[in-house]
Amino acid sequence: MIITLFTGRVPSWFRVSFNSILTYIIVKNRGMEVDYGITNYLGDRKVSVPCVLKELYSDFIVQEISADETVLRIATASEMRNFVKNEEEKGVDESAAVPSVISAEQVSALDGLNKDSKPLLIPTEGLSKDERKAIHEFLRLRYQGKLGSETSEKGIEVSYCGVNSKTRKRKRWAKDCPNHCYFTLAKENKDTSYALGLIAKFLNVTVNTFRTHGIKDRRAVTCQRVSCNRIEKERILSLNPRLRDIVVYDFSYQDQELKMGGHWGNRFSIILRSIPPETRDILEERLKEFEKDGFINYFGTQRFGSCDTNTAVVGKHILRRDWEGAVRLILSNEHLPGYLGTVGNAVRCWEKTRDASQALKQLKGSQAFASIEAIIFRCLAKGGTWQQCITEALPINLRSLYVHAYQSLLWNKVASRRVAEKGTTVCPDDLGKDGQKLADGASIFDVYIPLPGENTNYERNYVSEWYEEMMKEDGLTNSSFSSLEDRFALGETTRAMLICPKDVKWKFINYSEPRAYLQDGINTRAIDESEMVGDLLALQVQFSLPSGSYATVALRQITGTDMGKRSMKIHAESARNGGNGVEGDDAEAVDESECPLVVDGRVLEESLENPQTKGESEDVSQEAGESSSKIPRKE
Repeated sequence: MIITLFTGRVPSWFRVSFNSILTYIIVKNRGMEVDYGITNYLGDRKVSVPCVLKELYSDFIVQEISADETVLRIATASEMRNFVKNEEEKGVDESAAVPSVISAEQVSALDGLNKDSKPLLIPTEGLSKDERKAIHEFLRLRYQGKLGSETSEKGIEVSYCGVNSKTRKRKRWAKDCPNHCYFTLAKENKDTSYALGLIAKFLNVTVNTFRTHGIKDRRAVTCQRVSCNRIEKERILSLNPRLRDIVVYDFSYQDQELKMGGHWGNRFSIILRSIPPETRDILEERLKEFEKDGFINYFGTQRFGSCDTNTAVVGKHILRRDWEGAVRLILSNEHLPGYLGTVGNAVRCWEKTRDASQALKQLKGSQAFASIEAIIFRCLAKGGTWQQCITEALPINLRSLYVHAYQSLLWNKVASRRVAEKGTTVCPDDLGKDGQKLADGASIFDVYIPLPGENTNYERNYVSEWYEEMMKEDGLTNSSFSSLEDRFALGETTRAMLICPKDVKWKFINYSEPRAYLQDGINTRAIDESEMVGDLLALQVQFSLPSGSYATVALRQITGTDMGKRSMKIHAESARNGGNGVEGDDAEAVDESECPLVVDGRVLEESLENPQTKGESEDVSQEAGESSSKIPRKE
């Protein structure tokens, strides 16, 4: 009756009222920030400022910051297509510095090499390793891949390769050339794993060839450094015209591969849309506080999955050694959304028949082999035990995610209690990054909270007591973590309680078209400043965070609003109904189908395809995955 009554067209005031009721119902019954211990703010946040996050992919820009705190640039697709075209058309780059060990006659001879020429030998007797390396680098820079070089006992043999990398013969890797090719990968609305899977496919190599510092957001414009073993930069560069919403650029060669977490952090440029104009002064004050005081460094909701199967609860069952309970939770049909396709069919079949073989037959396409459900059903169908499903069938990164999530939930609760009971001043029993008591004169930003675990080496204090209380309620103790080390990667041991962002900037933008581009993307350009007029108001905020910290957690300190995906979906709907947002079904505002690593097999591939990431997703940019899948995900 109620559904029939409210499906017709109703006045806008009633739609807004009904939307408020709907919002309350959803907030009360679905996994929001409060369910994950994210409950406190620094300062008064009685006024909540509604907004819309990620209306467009270009509203959320993530630029990796290298260990030396250099912010990577984002190149556009058109820029790189033109660059590749120009490189193919021009003969040589005469700006490349000629090493002192190369004569003018040798340079002239090299310039004259063509497809009919015999290889040219550059003698290297008496040259140092650095001098030989300089020759290889000169050949790469000046001839842009048109000439190939090999090192032999007699010297460096140079031959003509041609412009088209697809027809070039693979040469033996030069002895004096560093083994690892580095490049920047920029992408829009693509998983890191998908982008690398596509590049691997074009290069005819496995995706495990590539290394990154971590996985970046999908629904965003991001850039990050990538390394690969013994692949010439010219081969990778030539892919730009074939890649959609992906560009590769800024190449170099290094002796060591990239390491997980080896970067400083990330630079975020974020657009918050549909800001109520009357809240502008409030936001100005909060931004000033945010710049000075920072925010509570919670693990964001991404850490716990955005589907109804809570990863922390699964982790609790694993720590209890309740393997059957953990598997049944992963395969739970209680809140299964309809968009999961054949995964949904398989789980429903399992619920009805308890026949893993029959359930496995329901899975189609990549979900038949690259989903968590497929892995578990296959293990059960072969007679595997509940424990084997978790500790042997699932890749180590995936099974570790569940334990990480439980640790993160407890950490969030302890951080909330610490701020609520002790405020933001340093206390005598606070601990530092090393898990030991802080020295005199320490700042609140020096306070670290250990994560729970038996092998965590930290002094006992209020944190120890609070963890023991919470774990006792869950039927656990610190010793519950013992014996997991050999089958689970338990990750970090301490985490900063507060984080102060660096280089904070902001500006308010007026606009008239709900889907106007307000920041540049890979293939799009922001509207001109002269067009930034209208009744709609947006906030552009930029800041830098260290690796492991969540931009959405930082944003909640500014808005006083739950910035999780479900909450943002509610705000987006409210903006549409109120006439202050986008119309239609094609809006990009937070897609609820992004359920990382828990049920949706499509997202499982993200973690399967990157062998070094470890457990979150916003830089954390965040922190997810190990093992490998060779099938890039379809859009």
